[in-house]
Amino acid sequence: MSTFRAFGIPLTTIGRPIDPRVPTNRAILILVASSFAFGSIAWGALGAPWSDALLRGLSLGGAVFFGWALARETDPDRAFSAFFAAVGAGAGTILLGNPHFLLVLWLLLSLRFVNRSTGVAPGVLDWGALYGLKLWLGFAAHWTIPLLTFPTLFFAGLNRLPRPLRVILPLVIPGAAVGYGIHHAWSFAPPLWGSVEVFVLAGVATGVIPVVASYRAVRSVGDRTGDPLVPHRVQWMLGWAAAAAITLTLSGTASLADIAPLWAALAGTTLGWVVDVTLRRRRAD
Repeated sequence: MSTFRAFGIPLTTIGRPIDPRVPTNRAILILVASSFAFGSIAWGALGAPWSDALLRGLSLGGAVFFGWALARETDPDRAFSAFFAAVGAGAGTILLGNPHFLLVLWLLLSLRFVNRSTGVAPGVLDWGALYGLKLWLGFAAHWTIPLLTFPTLFFAGLNRLPRPLRVILPLVIPGAAVGYGIHHAWSFAPPLWGSVEVFVLAGVATGVIPVVASYRAVRSVGDRTGDPLVPHRVQWMLGWAAAAAITLTLSGTASLADIAPLWAALAGTTLGWVVDVTLRRRRAD
């Protein structure tokens, strides 16, 4: 843990370093690098300028990484779920376009605030990063984003902060939402989808329900502490992720492409759970 502190708490604690000595970490590094190379070469071969091709390759590799990283949070007990998500996020980028990476980063930070996958409460810089992204995205994207951030505070350890911050930080969120809502005239632009798209997304969102139930007990431990993760945190995090995906997408706050890594993580989580249950039943037979 960092020895640098402010307000009596560490500056940052929620970062999860990727140790290449761990086989799954090494695999995702190879997959990300391969995605970058494939995307750059493919778009270059299609006639795009190489500067554009490199950016498209970088976006593809970034989407693969974020799909994997998000699924590490949504399904901490099943490492293979993250690879399903990585593939899904890559496919979504190829078919739909590039994600909104700032929005995806905000989602990842929010999940870690709730899940506390490092085993430690967020640090000062973590708070600053979450609030900075929330405020910017609330202004630049949609006023609902600050409101979606609000539930994360209940799991973030506000009691560790000085008393003035414990009062100010929660008030900033509804205040920002109201201000941005007035500025943007409370606008919504629901997507014009057919029944197939709605059915698929509804299926992905509801597919996490049995996964939530399966996390009455958690095997995974915090990266920094080695202590088991708290089951109700994992369950609330999964519920928040599904609710955020539905709200952002169906309200028109974000396009499906913008948060494709999150939808891929939810789908990967459900698929990982199905595979795990199937293998357990086969071994039992």
